Amino acid sequence: MMIILATVLFAVAFGTGLLALYQILVRDRDPVVTRLRDLRARALASRPEAKEERPPFFAEILATIGGFLPTGESTESLRSGLERAGIRAPRAELVFLGTKVALAVTFGAGWLTLNYLLARPIGSTVLQGGIAGVVGFYTPTFWLYLKGEARKAQIQSALPDALDLLVVCMEAGLGLNAALERVGQEVELASPALSDELILSNQEIRTGVARADALRRFARRSGVEDVYALTAMLIQADKLGTSIAQSLRSHAESMRTKRRQRAEQTARKAGIKLAFPLVFMIFPALLIVILGPAVIQLMQALAAQNSSH
Repeated sequence: MMIILATVLFAVAFGTGLLALYQILVRDRDPVVTRLRDLRARALASRPEAKEERPPFFAEILATIGGFLPTGESTESLRSGLERAGIRAPRAELVFLGTKVALAVTFGAGWLTLNYLLARPIGSTVLQGGIAGVVGFYTPTFWLYLKGEARKAQIQSALPDALDLLVVCMEAGLGLNAALERVGQEVELASPALSDELILSNQEIRTGVARADALRRFARRSGVEDVYALTAMLIQADKLGTSIAQSLRSHAESMRTKRRQRAEQTARKAGIKLAFPLVFMIFPALLIVILGPAVIQLMQALAAQNSSH
């Protein structure tokens, strides 16, 4: 069990290293990524308040140790990941980075202490402790990714029904802001994530944020492609002065079609996904059950024949 666990931890650490190497050698040299990074840096530098903002000294040290350099780009990326997971606490970035460091130290020190108590060899113990520290360091990142993906899936599955309800509210005479608030209240049981995002967008509009900016923030927080398409349609309809209810009805029909197509695609993938457990788990057991008695009888027959000679 110790060898298997060490092998799994080494595989995770090796894969993480390859991912970091790809990030450094391939993605960072992508001209599109470089251009977007330059544009973001210029936009941040053009704001007068951006030049005065500087994270605390402890936050800089913790961010450096935690694997995120204290730059505007990395801070924005981390904040975006936390928002997509539904975490909006004021000091969530600092807590997240501190958790990474704390888990790395806890996993590494705990593994070393356990092996010391069991009197294991020091060489393999140190290596396994380092691997355990790497696993503990990246465990919060993996958890954040899973939480964000689950939230995105929840928003995507509830969006078509929310659009139908939004169309009903708009055609009943409500404005877009009031309709967003009403739909956010109605879908709270079906999708708390979508309800929070709609209510938050309406509150931002009430506080003076432009509707287009509030909708763009809604799309960025959700990270769902369908929400990006919805917000683009609403902004375009608002600019051109067309009927938002009519545009929403057409968009809702396309969203229902996409949801049906996604369900059909998932159903067709089921057969391919079942092939792996059938081949590697069920078929070997069937072969043992079917061919096992015949193999035993054959071995007994061969043994009796050899003894007779």
